[in-house]
Amino acid sequence: MDVEKKVNVAQTSFYTAIVLLTRLLGYGVVLLILIFLFPLAVPYIKDAASYKYTAIALRIDKAVCSFVQANMPTTVSGSNITRVIMIACAVLLHMVIGRVKQHYTRRLAALKVKTDYQEWKGKMDLADDSQVLTILKGRLDKFETSNKKDREELLQLFAETKRKLDAMGRDLAFLSIDVVDSAGMKLGEERARAEHDFIEYKRYVDSKLTSNGSLKSTWMLDGVMCCFLNVDAAVKAAREVITGLDIFNRNVKTIRQDFRVRCGINHGYIYFDESVPLEEINDRVIDIAGHMQRYAQPNTICIAKNFVEPMQERNGFVPSGRAVDGYEVYVWEKK
Repeated sequence: MDVEKKVNVAQTSFYTAIVLLTRLLGYGVVLLILIFLFPLAVPYIKDAASYKYTAIALRIDKAVCSFVQANMPTTVSGSNITRVIMIACAVLLHMVIGRVKQHYTRRLAALKVKTDYQEWKGKMDLADDSQVLTILKGRLDKFETSNKKDREELLQLFAETKRKLDAMGRDLAFLSIDVVDSAGMKLGEERARAEHDFIEYKRYVDSKLTSNGSLKSTWMLDGVMCCFLNVDAAVKAAREVITGLDIFNRNVKTIRQDFRVRCGINHGYIYFDESVPLEEINDRVIDIAGHMQRYAQPNTICIAKNFVEPMQERNGFVPSGRAVDGYEVYVWEKK
C-alpha cells in the first residue's frame, strides 16, 4: 500500500505540473494572439509606438512576421497572408494546448477519485478482494480519465456501496476449531475407519454449532470456522465441543487416537453478506480467530481478554501470559 501511495503522489505531482504548465502556455498563446492583432489597431492609436509595452509588442510581432515570411509562402493571389497564418497557427496551438490540459485535468480528477477510494476503503477496513467492492473496483480499474458523467456514475456507485455496507455491518463472534494432529491420527489406520470417524466428528461438531445458533460455517480439511451473534454463544459452542469429546471418543470413534481440538474465538464489527460463503469473507476479525486457535493448547479455548470481561459466563478463563496479534490472551481449559 505504501508503494501504491507513493506512485499516486508522484502521478498527482506530475499531472498537476502538466496542468499548470499548459494553463500558463494557454495564457501565453492568448497574449500572442493579441500581439498579432495589435498592429491592426495601431493606425487608430496616436503615437502607439511611443509606449513601452506597445513597442515591445510591435517588435515581437515584427520578429514573428519575419520568421514566417522566411520559412513559408505568404503571398496568395497577390495578397500577403502572413498575419492570417500567424493568427491561425496561434489559434491551432492554443487548441492543442487546451486538449492536452483537458486530458491531464481529467486524469488528475480520475486519480483523485481512486485516491479517495483507497482512503475510504482503508477507513472502512475493507480488503482489496472484498466481495462487496467487486463492481466498484472493476469500474475504478477502467477509470483512466474523468468526465462529468463518469464522476456522477462513480459517486452514485460509491453511495450505493456505502449503503450496502451499512446494511451489512454487524458485530459478530467467530469460532475457529481444529483437530490436533489430524494427519498423525490417520497414520496406521484403515482408511475406511479413519474416514468414518472424521465424518462422524464433523457431524458431532456441526450439531454443537447448530444448537448454539451458528449463523454460518465453513470446513477446510478437518478445521471449521463459524460465526455467532455474540461471544457467549461462540464460547458455549466451543465448551460443548470440548466437554463432549470424552463421550465421542469412547462411544463413536473407532481409531486408536482420541480426538482433541484447539479453539480460538474473536469478536468484532465486520461486513457480513449472508449470500456470500464464509470462506469468501476476508476480514482481520476472522483471521485473528484463526490465529487464536493456532496458539491454543489441546482442548482449550483462547480469546482476547477484552472479550472475556463482558461475557455472562466467564468462569474458568484465566490469563495465559501470552499475546496474539497484540491482544492479551485468556484461556479456558476443561477441568
